[in-house]
Amino acid sequence: MSRRGWFRWGTALVVLGIAGAWAQARIAGLSIETQASNPLVRWEWLFLREETPAELWQATAQHLRLTFGAVAAGTLISVVLSTIAVRLRWTFAPITVATGFLYTIPSVALFGLLRTRYSSIVAAEVALTSYTLLILVRNMVAGIDGVPGAVTDAADGLGLSRRRRLLTVELPLALPVIVAGLRIATVTTVGLVGITAIIQLGGLGQLIFDGFGTQYYTKIVVGSVLSVSLAVLLDLGFYRLEVLLTPWARRRGTP
Repeated sequence: MSRRGWFRWGTALVVLGIAGAWAQARIAGLSIETQASNPLVRWEWLFLREETPAELWQATAQHLRLTFGAVAAGTLISVVLSTIAVRLRWTFAPITVATGFLYTIPSVALFGLLRTRYSSIVAAEVALTSYTLLILVRNMVAGIDGVPGAVTDAADGLGLSRRRRLLTVELPLALPVIVAGLRIATVTTVGLVGITAIIQLGGLGQLIFDGFGTQYYTKIVVGSVLSVSLAVLLDLGFYRLEVLLTPWARRRGTP
């Protein structure tokens, strides 16, 4: 690492250390009885209330379970639909029309409608999965279609079967576009999970709904900040996954 790099990291660590010391001093001076801190963010509720850590972990875990469950199910369904669309081109239009229709249904209406027939978990997962299909199918098909014709011709010239060409040539080259679709679908799902609070789920979104219901703004702020942070972290995670899976696509000289 260059001197400039060491200086930047050193400066960042010093700033974080100072901020941490200041925060520790502020927390040590709080009192759960007086509630004397900023009324917008009650730091006492966040740092001194014994039940808060467990509630935040539980809400975050539920948010992640709903998000990953929907994205995983949507990915499996989209792989099947994309395979059909690639092999039978005439099916691509009906598939995109059907998935596009599902995507246009208002989330509140869909959650409520499904809840009248299924449990909250099933209703949430079915609705959330349906919103991922259009994004994933389009990106998967676009990724395969984006493989240069010269590459597929070369693979055919080497005698590769259609399945082997797909698995060893087309899919690796299409991965950047496919992972981009996964990133969009995941971030979108993180936002939609919060709305499932209307059927008594919602993860971190439940904090926001509870905050509005009780006019306790700390829950609104904490739920919003954690939801945004979760979306950003998952997006960065998929970006790093793309970099690891497609090392040839990285710019020369970048880490």
